[in-house]
Amino acid sequence: MMLSLNHVSGGYLTRRIIRDLTFGIHTGEIIGLVGLNGAGKSTTLRHITGTLKPMDGEVTINNKDWYSQRDKLALIPDKPYLYPNLTVYEHFEFIKSIYRINTDNYLNALLDRYLIRSHLNKYPFALSKGTQQKVSIISAMIANPTFLIIDEPFMGLDPRGLKYFTEDLNRLKREGVGIILSTHMLTIAEDLCDRIIVLHEGNQQYYKGRSYLSTDDFKDRSLEDIFFSMIEDKR
Repeated sequence: MMLSLNHVSGGYLTRRIIRDLTFGIHTGEIIGLVGLNGAGKSTTLRHITGTLKPMDGEVTINNKDWYSQRDKLALIPDKPYLYPNLTVYEHFEFIKSIYRINTDNYLNALLDRYLIRSHLNKYPFALSKGTQQKVSIISAMIANPTFLIIDEPFMGLDPRGLKYFTEDLNRLKREGVGIILSTHMLTIAEDLCDRIIVLHEGNQQYYKGRSYLSTDDFKDRSLEDIFFSMIEDKR
């Protein structure tokens, strides 16, 4: 199965932020989306999740209209959004009812893994930013998505949470989930991602697999070195 962007351009009202993006996300792989602030990363993800509609082009899942396949997606946003009138426990129950799933064993394992069990009866205002982020991560994972869309997930995670989250992303990949990850953390992207997309000023500058590091042009250079050399070339 594949989630595809086909010549997608879009933004807000009449202002185009991204232009002519074309790439695909296969199940069982992790794609990294990197770029400077304002490059269009979050805007790209909002087009994938349907928050924004393309001005041109289309987003499809297995060659089918995005809307008819939207239940195959789950999102971890850059800023956790938790329902203010629901406790953490009620939040998870709500997610389970929406997706019509019974994942109690999986949820219980994640509660212990991310140290959330003691927070189940709390409301969002009583949670730290890092704890809210962990609740958001668990909510997306228990939805059992085919494609997981992630926007800057590492901010606010403590070292333990970061370790387990990166391990879980690799586990989900092995289980066949397709993942697109927007991040500023290039070293993590280099370790995690099978392919890298570089966005600059809304344009797709680079779209390569992990093998790029062994080519003559990029041999012995880190993703950070490659990224900055490309960005400087565009100045």
